[in-house]
Amino acid sequence: MKNILITGGTGLVGTLLSKMLLDKGYQVAILTRSETQGMPYKAYRWSIDKWYIEKPAIEEAQVIVHLAGAGVADKKWTDKRKKLIIRSRVESAKLLHEYLSEVDHQVETFIGASAIGYYGDRGKELLTEESTPSSGFLSKTCQLWEEANQPIAQLGIRQVLFRIGIVLSKQGGALPLTAMPVKFHLGSYFGNGQQYYSWIHIHDMCSMIIAAIENKQMEGVYNAVAPNPVTNKEFVATIAKALNKKALMAPVPAFMARLGMGEMASIVMDSARVSAKKVEEAGFEFTYPHLLAALKELYKK
Repeated sequence: MKNILITGGTGLVGTLLSKMLLDKGYQVAILTRSETQGMPYKAYRWSIDKWYIEKPAIEEAQVIVHLAGAGVADKKWTDKRKKLIIRSRVESAKLLHEYLSEVDHQVETFIGASAIGYYGDRGKELLTEESTPSSGFLSKTCQLWEEANQPIAQLGIRQVLFRIGIVLSKQGGALPLTAMPVKFHLGSYFGNGQQYYSWIHIHDMCSMIIAAIENKQMEGVYNAVAPNPVTNKEFVATIAKALNKKALMAPVPAFMARLGMGEMASIVMDSARVSAKKVEEAGFEFTYPHLLAALKELYKK
């Protein structure tokens, strides 16, 4: 089986992806800046600051899955934080490109990440991979992120780029924070709650990456979202239903969200109704195409 090298391998998606790949018989290695002991797979050091990757990581890989990047919602968007968010994505891709250009390797597939923030706030418009980007910080970040990955395809390496939606997991991301008030019978939505949230179950996200590894016909940009986006208000109400909780639905006024979160409020206020048609036409079958079933599966354990 192929050797898969993952950046961001200890993150939310990377952790489950690594396990699923191992279960399928793949060899897995990760690039990490931290301690490597006790991991069930090979771990190699890398550093953007030192502009360094341990060469065997590149030499031994047939596939690179590049998921690394500073968390967009982890801290307030100061100028310093925004620079880190962009730099962690752009410079890491440039570093990988440089090593792939200079090191003898056998990499045949590169799978990169982007996000549906690329599209910005688009109301009810159905967004496909051909839709234009927007002008906000998230969109600009995604555009720079994708542009930094493109030179790798010019090396003759098949590239698949996923614009990832809201990844549903109990282990992190948006779901635990959104569900917390619901557990106390309060469903909080933002503004009028009519902004669209395009989501994907974490298992489907990882399965989609594996499909891109195995299906050599897949190439280019794909939206990594389930085929049934919902409004913010529907999202919260469905969480309550999955948890079997009666929740009083109460809005958080848009001005309060912006007052408390600043520019970062776009994460919860922007509307992106994103199409999954292209990835479905590539042969991918969702295990969890509907939100209620996805949430029930996550909460059953």
